[in-house]
Amino acid sequence: RVLPDWDESVPGYGYVLGMHAFGLEETGDYARAEVTGRKALHLNRRDPWAVHAVAHVMEMQGRLGEGVAWLEGRADDWGLDNAFAFHNWWHLALYYLDLGRHERVLALYDRQIHPRPTGVALEMIDASAMLWRLALRGIDVGSRWEPLADEWAPKAADRFYAFNDVHAMMAFVGAGRWAEAEALLATMTGTAERPDGNGMMTREVGLPVARALLAFGRGRYAESVELLRPVRLIAHRFGGSHAQRDVLSLTLVEAAIRGGQHRLAKALAAERMQLKPSSPFNWKLSLRTQAEQAAALAA
Repeated sequence: RVLPDWDESVPGYGYVLGMHAFGLEETGDYARAEVTGRKALHLNRRDPWAVHAVAHVMEMQGRLGEGVAWLEGRADDWGLDNAFAFHNWWHLALYYLDLGRHERVLALYDRQIHPRPTGVALEMIDASAMLWRLALRGIDVGSRWEPLADEWAPKAADRFYAFNDVHAMMAFVGAGRWAEAEALLATMTGTAERPDGNGMMTREVGLPVARALLAFGRGRYAESVELLRPVRLIAHRFGGSHAQRDVLSLTLVEAAIRGGQHRLAKALAAERMQLKPSSPFNWKLSLRTQAEQAAALAA
């Protein structure tokens, strides 16, 4: 609606294009998103949001090698003196995670994504999400959960944003801090009764997801599946990007595998293959689900 009022003669036009590029990516118009993001960077090569929008396109399309080259090749533009840099480092780590380069992911976590406690929720979200993804793959993350849970603890009762609450739950579950996880659920239950926007987001998405994460951590995989399945098609209602919300799908398929729901796990893996057939992780996941189902049938 506002784009006709902007052009290269107006200061800040590049930033408008960068934001538009991200909107185009989130609505699935990947070709236009990439063109628009690159145009934004032609006007201002240090725009981290435009870099981020193109990185999202490459993530969604499974262009892992290009994605690594895109972010690493432009790191001097977006990685220095930039409060958003941690999130673009997170996107770089996503590419390496898909490639199975787990040591590289952990190094990026320690040096760039969350090298020290900050109390900044946006950074803590990325930290929780990355450690949870690693844990789902069976990767030992060492002692990284505990200080992250310490950071989340004072924020767990603020009722600010359901998306934050879910990532706090990841940290509490990852650290095995069950009392704090239960206290967070109680707070979210109260939030879900409110008539405001966050009440809706908590009620419809945040609370069932938080319950599912706690059930997963406790080994109650059937319960986790039951809670996540109805939410996965409406999860956009509580915010985040497609790339961020993918952690819910990853948790669902892993819960199905661990809970012995092999047909469901195989079907979910097949969906992932259709969406991103170039993903090495999706190939491994698909083969794993097929092997699990075959073993169950042969038992």
